[in-house]
This record gives sequence, C-alpha cells and structure tokens, in this order.
Amino acid sequence: MVLLLPLLVVLTAKPCAARTHSLRYFRLGVSEPGRGIPEFISVGYVDSHPVTTYDSVSQLKKPQAPWMAENLAPDHWERYTQLLRGWQRTFKMELKQLQGHYNHSGSHTYQRMIGCELREDGSSTGFLQYAYDGQDFLVFDKDTLSWIAVDNVAHITKRAWEANRHELQYQKNWLEEECIAWLKRFLEYGKDTLQRTGKEKEHLSPHPQNPWFYIYFH
Repeated sequence: MVLLLPLLVVLTAKPCAARTHSLRYFRLGVSEPGRGIPEFISVGYVDSHPVTTYDSVSQLKKPQAPWMAENLAPDHWERYTQLLRGWQRTFKMELKQLQGHYNHSGSHTYQRMIGCELREDGSSTGFLQYAYDGQDFLVFDKDTLSWIAVDNVAHITKRAWEANRHELQYQKNWLEEECIAWLKRFLEYGKDTLQRTGKEKEHLSPHPQNPWFYIYFH
C-alpha cells in the first residue's frame, strides 16, 4: 500500500551550527479515500527517521524502527492505538465541518503537525499547526495560549478552541514538557542508529519558509 502524507517540514541541505533533534507527528485526513490512500494516516518521526505509523485500514499504531519495538511494551501500542482511533473519528468530523464552512465538495485534506525540537545547548521549542488542502489554517501560539487564524473559516474554529482554556494549557504543557521527555527517551532508545546516521544527516534542517507538500511511503 502506498501512503500519502503531507509534511509541513521540508528537509533541505543547508549548514547548521549545532545539532537539533526533533520529534514530530504528522496526521492526515482525506475526505474521499481510495487508490491506496486511507481515510486517516498518522506518522511519527525522530529527526528524519519514521518511528511510528497508524492508518485507518489497519487501525493499529505500529513501530517503524526496531529500537521502538524493543523498548516500548505492548500496552503502549494498545493505548495509543485507541487514542488514534479517536483522532481518526475527530479528523473525519472536523474535515466534514470545514467542507461545510467552505461550501466544498469532493476530495479535500485536513492535516495536523505537532512536535518539538531540542537544541544542543539544551533549549527547546514546540509547535502545533493545522492545514486545509495543503494550506496553513491554524497555528498555535503557546506563549499567548491562542490560535492564529488565516481566514474567516479558521476564525470560527479559533473562537471555539480558545473557549477551552484547559485544553490550551494542556497543549502548551505537552509541547514544552511531555514532548521533550518523549524525545529524550526515544533518542536514548535509538542512539546507536541515530549516532550512526547523524553525521550523514547533520546538515539537514527544516526549511524556514516551506509549503505543505507530499511524500510517499512504500
């Protein structure tokens, strides 16, 4: 099966002064799945390495790196499988709502990217944003606990989501604390592989001004 996943981050060759490690999760919902493209996909990355996958066909979260399978117990995969089944339902509902707001029919996509970066000096950052049909839709500002909306439809979602202050604080805490904790844990699990390939990829870094784009997983 060929899985189609839009990524927010374009990896381009450019010099970087210090190593930055990252943990990113990309999710994609498709209004008209088919031709090998599931209704919902989720892929996790440590740096440029895919480490987890989930799709609406298998409905299972699976390790994509041996060191993930070796170090995380079966109940981890079972627990996050259930969470992703919930995300699958949420994406379907939210994409349908967006199509209604935009008065769209046919095939459309809804995307989410969440993650964090850990720099060599110990500093870190987190990011969370959504796109509709490959274009920026909402960007989370964790410092102000608010969403940046790009159009009138996005403002509808912004108002609804900002009404839940508890959820905004949860997202901030996840980005600043839990995500970094998971990243450090995964870096320890995969240190042999990551150190071996690190020199080959040490000049790969996120492009500062990049579009949403598509890559294929086979």
